[in-house]
Amino acid sequence: MRARLLALLVAGLIAGPAIAGPYEDGLDAYDKGDYANAERLFKIAVEAGHPGAQIALGLQYAFGRGVERNLSEAARLYGLAAAQGEVQAMSLVGVMYERGAGVAEDLVKALMWYTLAAEKDEEREIDRVGLEPKLTRPDQAKARDMAAACKKANFQNC
Repeated sequence: MRARLLALLVAGLIAGPAIAGPYEDGLDAYDKGDYANAERLFKIAVEAGHPGAQIALGLQYAFGRGVERNLSEAARLYGLAAAQGEVQAMSLVGVMYERGAGVAEDLVKALMWYTLAAEKDEEREIDRVGLEPKLTRPDQAKARDMAAACKKANFQNC
């Protein structure tokens, strides 16, 4: 039985590459400039909760690639991925709040998201350090408290 299973696995590998999912197919379509198909495929993966697809589709909306530019939708999609603990999405949500892009400008929330991202990836520290001097010490403390509460709630309702 074990030999037969191994033979089937090897035959499957030799016969061709594994079938990619909607996210991977969406990336391929995007790379080829087929933005409409990328959007369709990313939406399938977004519905399945794929954080990479949430970020990718958010970027499509942010830059208007194959879709009408919609910063509110981009921010919403980044937020979905950030709620799953995705560092890149946390930084993107921070950018949206810092610039008031698709959401109301809120430097305290921006700092909160930058803080959360920096805690997971020290290369993201640059965003936090760059924004912090623009806020008062009480607002900085508030952002840290909000970040701690967000982590404690597993990034839900942040």
